[in-house]
Amino acid sequence: MGDPDGWEPLSEDVGRCLELLLAGDTDARRGYRAQIPYAEMNHAECSCPCVYLRVDADAVAAVPVADSPVVAGGSLTTAEDVYVGDTTLFAHGGFLAELQFCHWEDLGPLEPPVWERLTAH
Repeated sequence: MGDPDGWEPLSEDVGRCLELLLAGDTDARRGYRAQIPYAEMNHAECSCPCVYLRVDADAVAAVPVADSPVVAGGSLTTAEDVYVGDTTLFAHGGFLAELQFCHWEDLGPLEPPVWERLTAH
């Protein structure tokens, strides 16, 4: 049976979303990408498909903390490329902490896999 607290390995969809959002050649992006293999997820209790993230701090280094907890962001679209919301990736203490999807249902459906509907900014 799974973790009683709800923590589980990253789904393929969440992992690919993280990779897309963290693309780029900065020290911070490389540092956060290095955390992906050591991250787990827990579904947040919200109406959007948000997930909390935790990283094994003994296995990988923290990224130097920036002024903002926002690490990356992007836009979400339908399969027909119609804008339906945004996604934001947060960190806390230099570790990945939350992947938040803000989906405005009245603009259209957000069909999985989400990573195929994500355009990073």
